[in-house]
Amino acid sequence: MSGKIMITGASGFIGSALVSYLKKEGEEVLPIDMNDLDLCDADAVNAYPADGIGHIIHLAGITFVPRSWEEPAEFVRVNTGATLHMLEYCRVHKIPMTYISAYIYGQPERLPIKESDPVRPNNPYAKSKHLAEQLCEFYAKEFGVKVSVIRPFNVFGIGQKENFLIPKIIKQVLFEDAIRVMDVTPYRDYIYLEDLVRGIYFTTQKVQDYDVFNLGSGEAYSVREVVDLTQKIAGTDKDVITESAPRKNEMNKVLADVSHAREVLGWEPQISLEEGLRRIIADQRG
Repeated sequence: MSGKIMITGASGFIGSALVSYLKKEGEEVLPIDMNDLDLCDADAVNAYPADGIGHIIHLAGITFVPRSWEEPAEFVRVNTGATLHMLEYCRVHKIPMTYISAYIYGQPERLPIKESDPVRPNNPYAKSKHLAEQLCEFYAKEFGVKVSVIRPFNVFGIGQKENFLIPKIIKQVLFEDAIRVMDVTPYRDYIYLEDLVRGIYFTTQKVQDYDVFNLGSGEAYSVREVVDLTQKIAGTDKDVITESAPRKNEMNKVLADVSHAREVLGWEPQISLEEGLRRIIADQRG
């Protein structure tokens, strides 16, 4: 690939790690944030200079499922609308794009989950991402825009906000008198941040006409297992208090089939949940 890699949402949790990774790989990076360019403003996006841009990684958006139930229209405006503007930009300037989607399958019919399995978004955040994916597919098939879609499973890593599960658990394990969680039973597939950004990078090196890739670890752990493993690493034995209060439309178990990314991109997850937790705990402890 020749040219700069433009990254939207470059100062976010994933974006900042991706910028660092790409620079280490010797890539020229063009980081973009809302202060640089309002992606929800079509005129502003259209006017942005495209000289020297060889690939766009579109990460910008708003996250956090509970908030999406309170502001569904805003999630569609930002997550779907901005993606449309970036696709139009790519169409006009003939630039390939990697779109970072989300877990959009809803309640799975089988495990592990393949990219070809039914998509049933069960919260407004996932729906906004699914609508954006549909636009990606349409622009790829009707306008020839080359798009790779990444569907990350549960991402965790250093620098993640504390309203997400793993940072919340680690904070309580290290600094509070007990660990309080809503529900200990759901199983999730956790992918470490470094594995995710490496997979994203691979899509810039092996550009597809249109393709979708699950990125996960291929293993599932319950909330209870995450708590126990975190306590084991930290050397603590604190009480675990659960409210036994599942979130709306909660899924019992999620597990990614990552064979497609392995076959097409040559990508493999390398960092286990335990190793990822060790890195975060070491960072928290300084």
